[in-house]
Amino acid sequence: MQIFRTLAVLAVLTAAVAAWMAVATSDMAKVQVLDGEMAPAVLPASGALPRHPPATADWRPLDQGVLAGWRGPYWLRWHSGTPGEQHGASRALRLSLRGASQLYWNGQPLPGNGVVGRTAEAEHPGRVDIVRILPASPDAGVDELLVLASSHHQGIALRSADAVAVVAPPELLFGHLLRPWLIAAFAMGALAAACLYFLAVQRGRPRTADTRLLLALCAVGLVLPVVEAWRSLLGYAYPWHGPRLLALLCLHVAAAALLPAYLARRFRVAVPAGVCAVYLAGLAAAAIFMPSFDARSTVVLLLSLLASAGVLLRAREAREERWPILALLLAGAMALAIERGAFLDGPYFLLLSVLMVFLLLRHAAQLRALDRNNARLREERAQLSLQLLQRGIQPHWLMNTLTCLQELIEREPPRASRMVESLADQFDRLRDSSARPSVPLADELALCRSHLDIVGLALDRPIALEVEAADIGVSLPPGVLHAQVENALTHAGAVACAQHPFRLRVHRENDRWVLELRSVRGSSPHRGRGTGTRYIEASLEVAWPGRWQFTQGADGADWRGRIELPCAS
Repeated sequence: MQIFRTLAVLAVLTAAVAAWMAVATSDMAKVQVLDGEMAPAVLPASGALPRHPPATADWRPLDQGVLAGWRGPYWLRWHSGTPGEQHGASRALRLSLRGASQLYWNGQPLPGNGVVGRTAEAEHPGRVDIVRILPASPDAGVDELLVLASSHHQGIALRSADAVAVVAPPELLFGHLLRPWLIAAFAMGALAAACLYFLAVQRGRPRTADTRLLLALCAVGLVLPVVEAWRSLLGYAYPWHGPRLLALLCLHVAAAALLPAYLARRFRVAVPAGVCAVYLAGLAAAAIFMPSFDARSTVVLLLSLLASAGVLLRAREAREERWPILALLLAGAMALAIERGAFLDGPYFLLLSVLMVFLLLRHAAQLRALDRNNARLREERAQLSLQLLQRGIQPHWLMNTLTCLQELIEREPPRASRMVESLADQFDRLRDSSARPSVPLADELALCRSHLDIVGLALDRPIALEVEAADIGVSLPPGVLHAQVENALTHAGAVACAQHPFRLRVHRENDRWVLELRSVRGSSPHRGRGTGTRYIEASLEVAWPGRWQFTQGADGADWRGRIELPCAS
């Protein structure tokens, strides 16, 4: 089954990425990425802005790093050769520029983008990406694109201007923008459907730490492509470009922190606090000190994938669940190391979507299996509870108790009266506790003492129950201590229990409560796997599935029963 699941998730991921790459790859024979130049613009203090640069303009090759520091105004110039097969054909220009701009194609003005200003107050920011239909070139030759631009409203300093001019057929430019996001929309739809299904399965359950981490990771997986697609599908004024990159980086860091944290919780891998601190410090250092946003995101995501793989390799549980996740993580790490920026532009959130859908469906399947197991355990517990209740009032024990009571009425009326009160108290407590899923430790101790009072009155020897507890407000399933007391009375004998009192110690170890009950050992060879033990184990599993521990056995002259329970906090 694990091989099938691993191959299935890899096939889904491969198909999604292949579809994305197929629709995102342009026909480069019809696409021209123009070579550019740049020059500072010297403008008059007043009057109209110039339509062309002066002959003395200081032209230099376009340097994206230097241009990122220019605020403007400045000139940009690109030259485009018109291929013979495209002569007279319709062409469009896609200009990416973080600035307001005036455009001139072969001297003819094109619709502008914002308002170029000599100062920040005079500038109206333009959109970061624009597409303009180009007039036909009269002859095959060299076309010139001139741009007068200003970038006064840069909010976050970036290392590269990313000023790019591309000429291509209009249908190719517009299709190149939209088609890849159809694949992303399908991935988001699958993730949203899986999330809704998980929430439906989770409904009515307490939110555990791994559930909260998984839902937070789902939120990141749904928001990330929306922020990524914001530029391509909706566009924005160029001052928003820096905040958008910062938002993407924050989402990448959030995913990098949440994914290994969820997997550690899900597969119960104990990660030392020092290791967590070092990992988070590494994420913070990469997000702050790497030279560009793409480099920061690449390092952050690579650390996340490797850390998550390390968590899975340390896990010792649910082997069938681990291998498909590990295969996805390693495939993502290799693709990220090879493709880098191309992986961040789309395949990364496809990977995240496939991974999240798998995690959601498998977590939901685990919850449904837990429901079935709990239903079986509740039925078994109900049957065992009935057996214990029947044993608590079985005719033989009740007949002996009533016979003893009759003798006491004749010989010692005060003692007989106390036995009647103890019997009434025990039956009342048995009835009350059998209808409740959990009871405070104080109520459980009262039931045990009531039972010991009856046996002690019949024996005419008190049977003590000594308690050493830091907190008796701990809750536990009803009857788990009472069943151990009955086992001791049955197997060791009331006389031995009177000589060797019960001793209960309740204390806390880290994040768990420990209840240790000691009684006389006795000599019965069959003690330890009867109805009482099965009732205790079934009750604890219903209350804390997989998070409890019950052990019992001889310890010198004692019989020791030890219950470990998770703390409520």
